[in-house]
Amino acid sequence: MIKKSINLLYKVLGIPFELIKYVISVRNLKFIGKWVIDAIKESIAQIFTILGFFIAWFTLTGSAQDIVGIAIIVSIVIWLLTIYTRD
Repeated sequence: MIKKSINLLYKVLGIPFELIKYVISVRNLKFIGKWVIDAIKESIAQIFTILGFFIAWFTLTGSAQDIVGIAIIVSIVIWLLTIYTRD
């Protein structure tokens, strides 16, 4: 089943086998698991800030709601991706 998934990724997306093997390696899975746990901890620590973002988003209408929603999502993604640069 894993080999079929790798073949599908290679055929559909053109991702090289070496890159897929590197991402799936045990060392990277441990790093990804640690990052997920740290991201959950960071999110819990900032829950009221995130809640405030989404309450503000709900009060908007039209294109302002779209733009602010995208900005909120992008800022949260950047914030979570830069966890280790802030420590």
